[in-house]
Amino acid sequence: MKLKRRTVEIAVSAVLALTVSVSVASCAMSPMEETKAMDLKTAKGIALAMEDEAAALVPVENAGEQTQFETAPLLGCGDGLYSWSGRSSVALVGGADAEAILESIAVMWEQMPGVVVERQDERVDMTGSQGDFYSAGVWESGTMLKIDSFSPCFPLEDGQHPSDEY
Repeated sequence: MKLKRRTVEIAVSAVLALTVSVSVASCAMSPMEETKAMDLKTAKGIALAMEDEAAALVPVENAGEQTQFETAPLLGCGDGLYSWSGRSSVALVGGADAEAILESIAVMWEQMPGVVVERQDERVDMTGSQGDFYSAGVWESGTMLKIDSFSPCFPLEDGQHPSDEY
């Protein structure tokens, strides 16, 4: 799916609003209650918005073709919970400074409450407080930014099966 800059701006606003809503709602819930209150649609929305937010940090002059997985099967989180996994890719063009892009992603993630950010060679990882995980890395000789997401954990609803694509 081709991402447009305006769509990314809207997604960034949505993830910030969603983060505030989840944070406010979670004040009254324990982490386990919070996870059980999560559903597939919300969890997937959070993961996609996090991908969009990280992709938006690539300077416009360095952002080439952008793609995003729209569906994927679910992965187990343990205790009967599941996670949606996705990936966004951004071709880096025009002499993009991959190190600076990863640093800006790390700084953005570090501003989020309750997360752990770890810098690796050519990638940065973020573990969230609800079983979610994100990784942004530069691959293909510095020409491709790949952002992997594993949504917050959630229970399946009636009729949902982990091997189906969502």
